[in-house]
Amino acid sequence: MSGSKTIKGKFQRVYIDAEFKSLKHFFRKADYSSIIILTDSNTERLCLPDFISVCKLKNYLSVSIPPGEQSKCLATAEKLWEQMMPIADRNSVLVNLGGGMITDIGGFVASVFKRGIDFIHVPTTLLSMVDASIGGKTAVDFANHKNQLGTFAQPKAVFISDGWLNTLPAEQLLSAKAEMAKQAMLAGTKEWQKFILNFDNEHNISDQICQAVEFKIKIADKDLVEKSVRKQLNFGHTIGHALESFCLQKSKPVPHGFAIAAGMICELNLSENYYGLKANPFGEQLEFLNEKFPKINFNEKEIDEITSFIANDKKNNHGKIKPVLIKRIGKPEWDAEVKIEMIADSLKKYIDAYAK
Repeated sequence: MSGSKTIKGKFQRVYIDAEFKSLKHFFRKADYSSIIILTDSNTERLCLPDFISVCKLKNYLSVSIPPGEQSKCLATAEKLWEQMMPIADRNSVLVNLGGGMITDIGGFVASVFKRGIDFIHVPTTLLSMVDASIGGKTAVDFANHKNQLGTFAQPKAVFISDGWLNTLPAEQLLSAKAEMAKQAMLAGTKEWQKFILNFDNEHNISDQICQAVEFKIKIADKDLVEKSVRKQLNFGHTIGHALESFCLQKSKPVPHGFAIAAGMICELNLSENYYGLKANPFGEQLEFLNEKFPKINFNEKEIDEITSFIANDKKNNHGKIKPVLIKRIGKPEWDAEVKIEMIADSLKKYIDAYAK
């Protein structure tokens, strides 16, 4: 990443630079009573030493949790609060150094501890850089359902460097690109074409990160607590989260982005059916998603089990299921009610497409 860029929204400020000059400045100016750094065991090993060195920190508490979605739960949050209690007060700061699971649970832990303490995000995965760390949502999973408990709380800042990406396996990078594909489809045909053109181009990844962050901040600025236009960012997530929860319950967790890619495939097919669109209007997008992202394995007998998660989706309104539908690329609809049978049909179509 060459140079640096600051992206300012109404509620959030994101600093993108390889050398973390803004992060160093943040800690030089800060006057926190204590600094707690949250990692998982991977970022503790791969990222924490460099982070400590860059920021020249001497007095801090480092706490680590196991990697993976299974750690994003109330039990983990309680253990973190117990570790923080002896040293943290309302003038402390929690540093969330890691991927989306860390920024989700870390933001949640900070936002309710002593009615809220400061926190910052230092995302170390592409997925957390372009999505999870942006927009001020926090969450933990509950009762095998994704993100059932959470808050809207803004970090003091987000500090991004693509240098962390060198520590990631290819699977995690690919997972993140599903969220980037989602944003591109929501943004419009021009943005979609630009996205697929650069999909395999890692040389301009910093530009891709900037574009993704700017897009999400622009949407969040218009609708911070997701009452209207921000709902479009849930495209692919109604079915995708159900698939993710289903796989987690089966003790066969899948990367978040792979589940969202499957969710987008289903919701594109659902959109075509719901609006009675001409045959295969999203053929290019469906072919791309099918080709680039691995299949989520389930069979027709398991569809009822998957749709049961949708019945408890946090985005439901008065028991009505309202996934994000697409009238055309760049034209999302977030208030259309669909029947669970239509979702089941889209899941069956997903199975049939991979069976060919």
